[in-house]
Amino acid sequence: MAEPAVPSPGIDFRSRLIIDRYSSVLGRLPLRRQASLANPASADAETWNVFRTLAQLDPARWIPELMRLGRLRSVPAPRDLDGGVALTLWKKVRPPEERLRWLRRQAMKGQVRPVVGRKRKGRVIPLSDLLSELKERARDRMPLEEPVEVDVIVKCPHRVLFLEIPSSDESPEEPAASDVTRTFLLRLVDAGLAYSRARASSRRQEIGFSLLILARDPLTEKIWEAAIRGLTRSEARLRRSFPHRHGFDPAVLLGNVGISSWASLRRVLSTLRSRSRDDFEVSLLDRLTRSDRPSASAAPR
Repeated sequence: MAEPAVPSPGIDFRSRLIIDRYSSVLGRLPLRRQASLANPASADAETWNVFRTLAQLDPARWIPELMRLGRLRSVPAPRDLDGGVALTLWKKVRPPEERLRWLRRQAMKGQVRPVVGRKRKGRVIPLSDLLSELKERARDRMPLEEPVEVDVIVKCPHRVLFLEIPSSDESPEEPAASDVTRTFLLRLVDAGLAYSRARASSRRQEIGFSLLILARDPLTEKIWEAAIRGLTRSEARLRRSFPHRHGFDPAVLLGNVGISSWASLRRVLSTLRSRSRDDFEVSLLDRLTRSDRPSASAAPR
C-alpha cells in the first residue's frame, strides 16, 4: 500500500528546519523521510537546510565551487548559469529503458546473476527459484531493477549534477537484487546519464552529467573514492559496466565523477559568507552556519 502523502501528526520534522519549513515539498515526502528529518541522529535536516539555502543564492557563486570540490572538469562558466538552476532533493530516478529491456532479455535466457542468500519464511531461496521468478517478471514486462534515490539533483542550463551524500552503511558496491554486478555506484551513474539525456531531449540542446559524492566521514570517503577509481580507471572497464548502452562513449564520464567531504562543503559555505556583500545572502548564510550540526553518526536512511 502506498504511503500517504501527508505529514504524520506524531512526526515534528519542521522544528529542525531553518528554511522553507512550510514548503509543499515536505508534505509529499514519504513518512520514512519525514521521520528521518525529525531524527536528531540523522543528517537529512542538515542536507535540507544547506541545499535549500544554496538554492536562494546566485548559482554562479556556489555551483563552480561545489563542483571543484570533486575536481570535476566540466564546471559551468558564470555566464552559463545566468538562466538560474533548479534543485530537487531525494528524487527517485528510474533506470534507463534500455537497461530494463536488456535485463528482461537476460532474464528470459536465464543469464541474469541475482543476489543469492535471500530468505523467505526463514529459508534461503534456491537460485533456481530466483531465476524462475525473474523470468516470470520479465515475461510480464515488470521492471527488474528499482529506481535509485538521489539525495540532491541540481539542474543547470547545460548540465545536470547529481549529489549523493552516503551514510556510513551505504556501500558503493551494494549490488542490485537482480544483478550482482550492478553496484549502487553504477546505478547512480546510469540513472544520471539517462536523466540528463531526457532533459536534453526535452530542451533540444546538449546537457552533460556530473556526479559528486559528499562523504560525511573519512572512512566513507575512502571507500567511495576507491570505488570511483576502480570504475573510471579505464575506458574498457566503463564500457563493460554498461553492456546495455550501445555505442557508449566513456569520455562523457571521465573527469565528471568525483568525491569530496561534507567538511569541505562547510568550508565553502564559510567562504561564501565571508565574501558576500548582499545583505539577504549574508543573513541566510549566517543562519545556516549558526544552525546546530547533527550527530556525526547519521542514522541509516
